[in-house]
Amino acid sequence: MKNASLLCIGLLLVFLFSRCDKTDLTATYIHVSPAALHMDVSDYNQTHGTNYDNTELSCIADQNFHDVWITANGASLGTWEMPCRIPILGEDSIEVSIWPGVKMNGVSTTRPRYVFVEPYTFKIPGKTGQVIDLENINFKYSEATKFEFIENFNKDYNAVFNASSANGINFEHVADPEHPANRIGCLALVDTVKEFEIRSSNMTFGNVLPSSVFLEMDYKCDVENANFTVAMLVEKSTSAIATEEPLVIANAKTEWKKIYINLTQSIMRNMTNAIGYHIQISSGREDNNPVHFYFDNIKVIYQ
Repeated sequence: MKNASLLCIGLLLVFLFSRCDKTDLTATYIHVSPAALHMDVSDYNQTHGTNYDNTELSCIADQNFHDVWITANGASLGTWEMPCRIPILGEDSIEVSIWPGVKMNGVSTTRPRYVFVEPYTFKIPGKTGQVIDLENINFKYSEATKFEFIENFNKDYNAVFNASSANGINFEHVADPEHPANRIGCLALVDTVKEFEIRSSNMTFGNVLPSSVFLEMDYKCDVENANFTVAMLVEKSTSAIATEEPLVIANAKTEWKKIYINLTQSIMRNMTNAIGYHIQISSGREDNNPVHFYFDNIKVIYQ
């Protein structure tokens, strides 16, 4: 009986393994690189009822996505840092949706989905074993997405930021040495100027309570590892003095970087008695060496 039992178990295992061998687990792969991701703003004015010029639309389109969030037939496949090759299992035609992801507040460990765009959706054949190289992933902003302000320094005057420190230092609009046709903003700590502090115009968000708000901007410095601070100033009906809420201490390098700063929590904390919000950017130096901070594509986006 013992031998017969062992024989039955052996036959059952052979049967199970033979069934597993016949299971088709062939995946289709999609390859995604950062260069493939673009913002399509060709019809932004039409769909959003705005009249931004080409330089402002270029500012709106400027992004630096690091991750992609993937679903296949509605099921989440997780978040992938680019470049990546993603296996997708399924039969027949598979509907794939992609959303971009960003590094929030300049921190690599906080990487949310970029909520302001519609997913890029397409179909692929299942069970082919091939690698599909995605070359043009064109995202569009959702209809609910709006910009509180855009500063690309193309105009000859400061329409958004004003000096809030006694020395009166504000943005100088200068040509980008690397791309002379592009204008950027410069905050110079030279001669006797030891610090700067600038703030944006009042932000009202169309008098509605937004669910998500980001500050986005490009920046660099002619001195390696120079820091500047970004804060939210909250004007309240109960106080004549604005409340300052520090948000991020950013580390500037000699090459351009982009940062996404989450303003949502600060707004939510103060929603009951706030009457206005301002972005404040400040920095200083301890020695006499000149320091120049450069900024471009500063915008506050919300929905």
